[in-house]
Formats: sequence, structure tokens, C-alpha cells
Amino acid sequence: MAIPTHGNHDASIDPTRDQVRALRDHGRDGPVVMMNLLKFRKVAEYPSEMAMAPCSGEAAYALYQHAFTIAVGAVSQAEVLYDGPCEQVFIGQPGTEATDWDKLLLVRYPTRQHFLNMMADTSYRDALVHRYAGLERTVLIQCAG
Repeated sequence: MAIPTHGNHDASIDPTRDQVRALRDHGRDGPVVMMNLLKFRKVAEYPSEMAMAPCSGEAAYALYQHAFTIAVGAVSQAEVLYDGPCEQVFIGQPGTEATDWDKLLLVRYPTRQHFLNMMADTSYRDALVHRYAGLERTVLIQCAG
């Protein structure tokens, strides 16, 4: 599955082919929860050819989130379990990249195949431009669902 070419593509926040293969071939059966740690850009970085009004990275990411929960909801069957700010570091070193996140998003999918089908959906892939525009960095961890 090739990543679409967007003028703001950021490979550092995409899975590698090996990571996609590992999920496809060796992921758990049954429901999965994807834990997203998200750090937003102050100002979204859209390709110059897009006529997007200036907005925050968080606002750009909200457009992407709409795509995987609403626009392709029938494909993903994504259920948002938690969507909120990261408020305080309780254990760990505050102010380090390892603990400096803006938002935690927990999303449940009925199976890993639902997640993979979403990733292959054209509407979802078109919405990646908003993810690239909005995110400074991210970590995505698959958990049991």
C-alpha cells in the first residue's frame, strides 16, 4: 500500500512497510485499540497549492480525525474511547520529548483488518494531508481491545 503523495508528506509519522506487514501478518485477532500520543504543530503546514485558511495543528488534525471516524466510519468502524488533553506528567521527566504530548486518543477497531482496510480507503488516504499538516510528531501503539 503506497502512501499518497501530498506536498506536505512526512514519513516520520507514517508506518513503515515492515510495520504494516507485521500488523497485517502477525497482529492479534479480535478487537484492537490504537493508542495515539499526539504533539501538534503550533500552525498547520499545508502544501502551498492548497487554499487552506491558516489554522492550528490541532484544528488540522481534527479534519483528519473526522475522516477516520465519520467519513470512512463504515469501513473503519472506529470507536473513540478517549479523546483528551495530556495534562500532567505523573511519572517521568516533565518537559522532555518522551513526556511532552498534547493529546491522547484511544480508538477501538473491531479487528486489525478494519484498521488496515481504513488505511487503504481512498477517502482516508486523501485526508492524510490534514494529519501531515497538523502533527509535529506522534507515537501509535497497538493494544488489545
